Amino acid sequence: MAPGRPEAPLPAPDRLAAEIARAVELHRNGRLADAVALYRALLVQAPAGFELLHRYGIALYQSGRFDEAAAAIRQALALDSGAAAAHTNLGLVLRKLGRLDEALASYGEALVLMPDNVEALNNRGNVLIALARHADALADFDRALALKPGYAEAHNNRGTALTGLQRYDEALASYDRALALKPHYADALRNRGGELVRAHRYREALASFDRSLTLVPDDATAYGSRGDALMGLGRHAEALASYDRALAREPERADAHRHRGDALAALGRRDEAIAAWRQARAAGDDTGEIDYALAALGAEPAPAVAPRHYVASLFDQYADRFDAHLTGELHYRTPTVLRDAIAHAAPAGGLAIVDLGCGTGLVGSAVRPLARTLVGVDLSARMLDKARARGCYDDLVRADIVEFLSWYGGRFDVAVAADVFIYIGDLARVFDGVARVLEAGGLFVFSVEAADGDGYVLRPSRRYAHSTAYLQALAREADFAVVRIDEDAVRQESGSDVDGRYIVLRRR
Repeated sequence: MAPGRPEAPLPAPDRLAAEIARAVELHRNGRLADAVALYRALLVQAPAGFELLHRYGIALYQSGRFDEAAAAIRQALALDSGAAAAHTNLGLVLRKLGRLDEALASYGEALVLMPDNVEALNNRGNVLIALARHADALADFDRALALKPGYAEAHNNRGTALTGLQRYDEALASYDRALALKPHYADALRNRGGELVRAHRYREALASFDRSLTLVPDDATAYGSRGDALMGLGRHAEALASYDRALAREPERADAHRHRGDALAALGRRDEAIAAWRQARAAGDDTGEIDYALAALGAEPAPAVAPRHYVASLFDQYADRFDAHLTGELHYRTPTVLRDAIAHAAPAGGLAIVDLGCGTGLVGSAVRPLARTLVGVDLSARMLDKARARGCYDDLVRADIVEFLSWYGGRFDVAVAADVFIYIGDLARVFDGVARVLEAGGLFVFSVEAADGDGYVLRPSRRYAHSTAYLQALAREADFAVVRIDEDAVRQESGSDVDGRYIVLRRR
């Protein structure tokens, strides 16, 4: 070109191509605001094409402008409905918008077009988890991993699906596999920590959370779960500090407020615990469980029974260590005491027995030699799995015991309940139900924590205790004769005996 001669302007198509290339470069360099502005300007200047609309939608998604992103990607798909990547990206946007069924459909479209699309399989699995369809999610992750075995994200998400299916050991193995592939994977470290908390392996959990927080220091979920590990270790003040750090990052985290209340209660800071639980309730936490915690500290009226889902969840999580904890740490001997009481009152044996709140089957194993038939009833699926493995029951039923007693059609010679009524305050319906299913002369044999007075109380431990006068009054009303009431410890707690009563009643 001769000196001083002006450059010839680029033809319009070439100018447009150059501007599109500049917008893509801005996008790749993370300058999202500039990229979005240029994409938008270009869409005004030229006929909208699939590629430009799709890139614009992706930039809007990455900028957190999800409604606009969905609109742009839908416009792109109107021009080319056969683009699997656009269907996948639309699924990502719709998931962020909480439109899970639409997201699922979008991933389905992507997979029809490209069945081996591991990203679509992984992302659809995450939506299925959000819809609590954990078995379907697991199938998607397994399919993705069959295609790409080294896909760390799919191993991590597979662990979440397995947790939802209560296959906890497999979940932990999945998180470990993700970390073997990607050692500095913060999400997998955090999820692994949560699984270790569930397994009561608190020190390992704490190490996992601390590693994840070195990678993502502002992870409120990791701080909250770290607090759970510290609570398990009895380090309540440190747990409180960890919950406070979670709330500093996400002030409306209901679970962190609730667990912060638990830490404060453990530290004896009653009024602050009550305030924290009320904040949890205001933030949308489970009202029944919060009301129950408040009632245990005398800040709300005590309910007649513990919330059903609270009891089921508590024992689902407790199932794997229940026997070792009770017999090894709490010196629990109630099954033996109740078995001896039954044998003394009905020495001939050959009995039809129902074990109410059977748990893992400690009582069932003890009374099996006295039984002709033995039925166990419990709310916790995980406890029933453990009881089934013992092989001592003829039948196991997952049910609330009051409901079971109201509809069961058979008859029993003995109803036994060991440490069950610590989660039921008002026992009137239980007594009536037991009277309904017992043969005349049948035995009702159970244990309670002991209370003074003439009623029942909900204690700060969140367990009910019952007075002897209350139990005697219920026995009269339900037409039971009192055979014996023995005072003795039912277990230990913090190294001290918990006063209890062992009761044998006979149906008239």
